[in-house]
Amino acid sequence: METLVYLLYGMLGVIIGSLLSILPGLHPLNFAGIGIFLYLAFPMDPLGMALIFAGMLIAYAIVGTITTTFMGSPDDSTMYMAFPNQKYLMYGRGYEASVATGIGSMGSVVLLLMLAPFASTIFPIFRKLLTPHFHWVLIGVTVYILQSEWPKDWGSRAKTRFGRLKDGWASLSAGWVTFFLAMMLGFIVLNVPITPIDKAFQNIMPVFVGFFAVPWVLTNMASRVNIPPQTVSNTFYISKKDLARGTTSGFLGGMFAAYQPIVTAGIGGVLAGHSTSTQGDVQFMISGSAGRFAYYVGAFFLFWVPLLHLTRGGMAWITGVIYQPRTDSEFWLLMAAIAVAAVFAFMLLVFLSRVVAKVIAGFSFKKISIAVLIGIILLVFWFSGLEGLVILTIATGLGLVPPMFRTRRLNLILGFFFPIFLNMAGLGAGISRFLGVY
Repeated sequence: METLVYLLYGMLGVIIGSLLSILPGLHPLNFAGIGIFLYLAFPMDPLGMALIFAGMLIAYAIVGTITTTFMGSPDDSTMYMAFPNQKYLMYGRGYEASVATGIGSMGSVVLLLMLAPFASTIFPIFRKLLTPHFHWVLIGVTVYILQSEWPKDWGSRAKTRFGRLKDGWASLSAGWVTFFLAMMLGFIVLNVPITPIDKAFQNIMPVFVGFFAVPWVLTNMASRVNIPPQTVSNTFYISKKDLARGTTSGFLGGMFAAYQPIVTAGIGGVLAGHSTSTQGDVQFMISGSAGRFAYYVGAFFLFWVPLLHLTRGGMAWITGVIYQPRTDSEFWLLMAAIAVAAVFAFMLLVFLSRVVAKVIAGFSFKKISIAVLIGIILLVFWFSGLEGLVILTIATGLGLVPPMFRTRRLNLILGFFFPIFLNMAGLGAGISRFLGVY
């Protein structure tokens, strides 16, 4: 009976997380902050609260794709699959795209459950082998992402060799400039307390929203297109190859990002996609959603693994303040809660996607985008005050560079967190002092 009550806590977290996931621009760190407020306002069993946190993460990873598909407000973890989802929406197949991403998440659930019996054996080995080399791995990831980008204007019409060379390097140089400017912003935001003290835990929230959500919404507003009628079908086809390759690729990238500090789901997704030659819209959507689930829920999972208790991700850090798992039985209770909550979240995804697909046809994308933008601004003001709006404006300016020059948005994340990579290598403090932000 007690186990059933805890499983219900996880399902309650899914309901809360689903309501929050529909709001554009929110991040699990915001979820965790809201959860702490709930815990302080309504004291309850710490283990039950921890499972509510797990349910909120699961809802964000699964149900949150509705916002990305139908409202066009992605974050770093959904940028990897945002373009195929939006393309499907414009072809009247938004429901199919939304459910396909949910299937990718469920595939990630299965792989996480299969990994669970071996987690307490293999992850401590990884920890011992990799921890001394984290900083070099992170710097290597940054170099690879920057060097692996290719020129976008293959069909240059310039008549001279220099003109064609300039066209080819336009997007590449814009990507590197984006990385540099984001790095400068990172040095400031990560070292200087800009937001009020009582809201300091939301210091980077305006940055992420400005990098991804606001530029995407502004682009939608400029596009001036209407959403076509959506087809809601009870059946559609996904090949076994797309399902297998998409799920395994996404899970690999997501777990790498969950284990490796600072690396995000988008970065892990690109690395896994390159290493496994992921191709096609369906594989991208499934891979992106599998990686998103593995990244957020996998990081929380690592916190509960016996003999490991590795703290990764904001939700794990905040959960550690109110509860510390200690026994194998608690770990397996979490796994049961993840399985039940994920199925519940997928059912909500299917139901809500049907509802949204039926009512959104004919809506002006511009009007929806304006409403989303107003919601984002209000949320940022609520979480981080006027100072947060200033950071949001600066980050939005940087976030608009990639779509204008067709370069990678991942350069924003890599640049912003690169000061942390330098800190891990013992170089960050000196550079910060030189820049006057230490």
